[in-house]
Amino acid sequence: MQPLTIEQVQIEQIRREQARRSYVWFVPYLKPDYSMQPFHAVMADRLQRFADGHIKKLMITTPPQHGKSELSTRNLPPYLFGKNPNRKIAVLSYAATKAKKFNREIQLRMDSDRYKHLFPSVRLASHKDPASTRTTDEFDIVGNGGVLKSVGRQGPLTGDPVDIVIFDDLLKDLQEAKSLTIRERTWDWIESVVEARLDNDGQMLYVTTRWDEDDPAGRFLDRDGYWSDVNPDGWILLNFAALRTADILPYDDRPLGAALWPEKHSRERMEKKRTDSPITFNALYQGDPKPSPEAMVFPDWAEIDEMPSCDVYFHGLDFGFSNHPSALIKIGKIGNRLYLDEVFYKTGLTNQDLLQYYHAAGLPPGRETICDKAEPKSLEELRRGTYDAHGKKLPGINATGCDKGPGSVNAGISKLKEYRVFYTRRSRNLAREVKNYQWIMAGGKATNDPVDDYNHAMDAVRGAVFTKYNKPKKGAGKFRSIQLSSPKTI
Repeated sequence: MQPLTIEQVQIEQIRREQARRSYVWFVPYLKPDYSMQPFHAVMADRLQRFADGHIKKLMITTPPQHGKSELSTRNLPPYLFGKNPNRKIAVLSYAATKAKKFNREIQLRMDSDRYKHLFPSVRLASHKDPASTRTTDEFDIVGNGGVLKSVGRQGPLTGDPVDIVIFDDLLKDLQEAKSLTIRERTWDWIESVVEARLDNDGQMLYVTTRWDEDDPAGRFLDRDGYWSDVNPDGWILLNFAALRTADILPYDDRPLGAALWPEKHSRERMEKKRTDSPITFNALYQGDPKPSPEAMVFPDWAEIDEMPSCDVYFHGLDFGFSNHPSALIKIGKIGNRLYLDEVFYKTGLTNQDLLQYYHAAGLPPGRETICDKAEPKSLEELRRGTYDAHGKKLPGINATGCDKGPGSVNAGISKLKEYRVFYTRRSRNLAREVKNYQWIMAGGKATNDPVDDYNHAMDAVRGAVFTKYNKPKKGAGKFRSIQLSSPKTI
């Protein structure tokens, strides 16, 4: 072998420095045959922010065989140890055998000459070293406090606290995902065992293929919500659908319908999978567990990151209490587009609670809020206002009754179908209703009757839009906020 030229040495030094500093360069340096696709680069960028501690909870959902584990589970731990050899990491999967395999693959990368070129001080113990641990269940970073544990679902995670948890596919297949018992046991294990090892600065990375709306990914999002300035404990989600959807996603600039990785999984092949099994395709390949489009009442409603500035704003409110939630939806309109944002969706709310949540959300009292007119007493109490527990006056709101009567449900559905409708990503309960609001099916065909379920936020939207835009309201809409003299008058 001929000696390297000065130029070649300099190029190699630059490549190594790039790989130390940037995860998007680290992966191809460690594995020169790695095919870094545009969506992989987006994933690598978010994983870099995760490694730097700027993201606390990161969720990545992709179709099967699209390289999610290579980036997140096999290569990220070596990079994390390179940046900080004192980190304590747990890699968790649906089975101990799968977790052990990840462990072996991580060790293989850290034993490579290329890794040692980048981080020469990060060293694994030899198998004969009695002072350090090195098995397929756990290994130490020699001379530092770093440790990696690999555990299968339901397995023990005892000992020292964990800094970073990496979940990789906690459900093995569709059969497991459809088992309520397995879903409940998995979730209980996450909350009682895994999260108990994390402190306030702990981080979680969840990479998965979606199977069911009630899978761990869905439960995490329902419980914690999406990250925002007002919800720093929420999840940052990257969902790469096999075929590009109409959802507005700033990190995915593919044209509508384009395949995610056409060289390996062509559009034609993905289209065939969708035709053969649309429900399974929606979950596994689109990251969007939902019923068949033929059964959905609103199959074309799309998700957006944030609500835009609209020409018109109004609200829809559906009353509930013990078993059914009260739902308030903010509705914006631009031309023939409706934009929906879930304000609250909770059971057990009194009218006083409704007003407190309304004002806490910063909504203007004079904005029209269209409610179920079957509860005239509630409408009047919302107009009058109330006092909170501290005696502070809460102004009344512009609550009006919606148009209801025989055929109003189907009339409202027909009215909504006249618009292109979008809902914000944080509207988790509304999103669940959209995906589960279905026609009653007969002989495999959709009837004209919707199932009377998953319709609390939907009733709020449908009633408000139908009332506001179906016909002029006679004498309605005059807002009066009654002044209260003291809390004793309520």
